[in-house]
Amino acid sequence: MRRAVVTIVASIQLCGGALAGSAYVPPKVSPAKTVEAPAELRAAATELLHAVTAKDVDGIGKWLAPKLSIVTGTLDLSIPRGSKLEGPWESAKSQVADLGNSTGGDWDLPPNVDIGAFLTKMELDFIGQSLTDGQPWGTDAAVKGAICTYALGKVDPAAVRRAARALDTSGDNFVGVKREIELFETMGENGTPVGKVVPGLLFAIDYDAETSTGWTAFHLPEGGVGFGQASGDDFDRPYASGLCFKQQVSGEWVVVAQASTGL
Repeated sequence: MRRAVVTIVASIQLCGGALAGSAYVPPKVSPAKTVEAPAELRAAATELLHAVTAKDVDGIGKWLAPKLSIVTGTLDLSIPRGSKLEGPWESAKSQVADLGNSTGGDWDLPPNVDIGAFLTKMELDFIGQSLTDGQPWGTDAAVKGAICTYALGKVDPAAVRRAARALDTSGDNFVGVKREIELFETMGENGTPVGKVVPGLLFAIDYDAETSTGWTAFHLPEGGVGFGQASGDDFDRPYASGLCFKQQVSGEWVVVAQASTGL
């Protein structure tokens, strides 16, 4: 589930009717940095994808570093991401299956399942999606010197934690937006404008407010709630899911990290 990360923003002008509820400071998000992948990296990624399509586990292992950084995050942006180095593995088969435990999300094991085969399929699906979901190549501060199949903006979890505490809400209620969205005191474009959200800050959604289809209630930084015509497709959260490659001394590009976001 790669995501192009466009950070969040809120620019607010308030009108008296909306001034109710808590104020908070919207957390900042650093711009995601995209890069142009070198031809050698694209060639390596293509070979890796061919191996995934052929379900050639040994062929996949050729493009995996002996030790990989496993970078994990949660939907709650107030919780810092974690990173740990794992490996080496005794074989490509064991490496691929083990990496299937680090694909994010949540799943239940079918009854009488072959756990090795199940995790291998999870990892093959993860690699395939990471290489084909159309995200621009970019960087991740958690994997220095690497080029990743996604670009990730940086968030200060402590800032999210402070904002969430001020609103008495969860850190997974903060979103970014892909476009400027005007907010109104009530639903309907004929309502009184109370502000707008634009890329640059994390803005909290008020899930307790009743909204019609196609409308979202946002907490205004200076207090109160504003309603905007927006849906999930308009949101962009700084979550990471994908692979990171680094060029070796030999000149080859191999996967050195796998990043995912879970519950």
